[in-house]
Amino acid sequence: MKKVLQCSKWMLSLLLVFGCIFSAGQGSAFAAGSSAGAATSSVFVAVNDTLVTYPMSPIIHKGTLYVPLVQTASAMNLTVQYAKGNVKLTHRGGAAATLPADGKNTLVKNGRTFISFRILSQKFGFALSYLPKQNLYRAINGGAALTDAQLANKYAGYIQQHKPKTPTPTTKPAAGARTIYITFDDGPSPYTPQLLNVLKQYKVKATFFMLGNQIAHHPASVARIVKEGHGVGLHGMTHQKNKFYASPASALNEMNMDNAKLHQAANVYTKLIRVPYGSKPYFTKAYRDQTAAYGYRLWDWNIDSNDWRYQSNPQKIYDNVMRDVKNMKKKGVTPIVLFHDQHATVTILPKLIKAIQAEGYTFKPLTNDMKPMNFWNDER
Repeated sequence: MKKVLQCSKWMLSLLLVFGCIFSAGQGSAFAAGSSAGAATSSVFVAVNDTLVTYPMSPIIHKGTLYVPLVQTASAMNLTVQYAKGNVKLTHRGGAAATLPADGKNTLVKNGRTFISFRILSQKFGFALSYLPKQNLYRAINGGAALTDAQLANKYAGYIQQHKPKTPTPTTKPAAGARTIYITFDDGPSPYTPQLLNVLKQYKVKATFFMLGNQIAHHPASVARIVKEGHGVGLHGMTHQKNKFYASPASALNEMNMDNAKLHQAANVYTKLIRVPYGSKPYFTKAYRDQTAAYGYRLWDWNIDSNDWRYQSNPQKIYDNVMRDVKNMKKKGVTPIVLFHDQHATVTILPKLIKAIQAEGYTFKPLTNDMKPMNFWNDER
């Protein structure tokens, strides 16, 4: 789903061949404790009831989980062939899929070919689940007999032995350094260019949680958001409670559709999501499990500007935000501010930025690799 290593087609094809030869020589290892899986890993992968261990660990690259192709394909009963810059995967039951080795679904690292675990699973009808305590991603089809909890218990010792130790911090943030994250929901809108002009004038970075239908109407603004280094996130398609929260599948589908619109407009994907009306009370564990299995990271806020409420009184927006920013500063809590992409917010934003900068804050965008903050304290 993400843009990965930039290689020419002939070079990537050559690397894929060498990756295949090298991987085939190593063989597949599926038993916990095998020498092939001796290295530590921050992410673990299972297919049905079996933990898949590798000579090399899975990789999270720009928010996407990539797994060593040959070993994972073998666990799924797939054969792998390389031809004319493509990877052809064939299930022993007859189903087949061909993926271009174009750096979007595959990447090469240290001579090994890696493939998006989500894409590989989707192509052959595997559902995905995620076990947060073990940081274990699981592909499931009719061949699974164990529940997620039973699988976690089966491999608890192996995962504990092979996960990396938490490093001891060796540096501290500079004294007085403060970061603030300002976010804008519901855009892009006709006011987005003005909003971007203000951010550019004050050299401020923000994050935009955008609706797919709005992206389709304002693609140039989305492209500019990305070009100017702001963070991008998903807000779904409909923003209608009865539709978005109809089921966990409907919520996930809206985020996937939104991501597709983002890619069409700006040639990027994102893992950042913010659900309509905030994640509590509607975005319960069943919903979060679905989106987490696809790698999405759920963000809420800890300061609500209430700008939607005070569209005719921008000064009230200013007062709300500055009161809460100062309270957060006293508590040592990093502010994450909720705004909306609208006229009233644009008019008060210069005054707000100057006041927040005077409090010693630097504005930064949210990124795919950050640990998310949400009302459920779900850090997936």
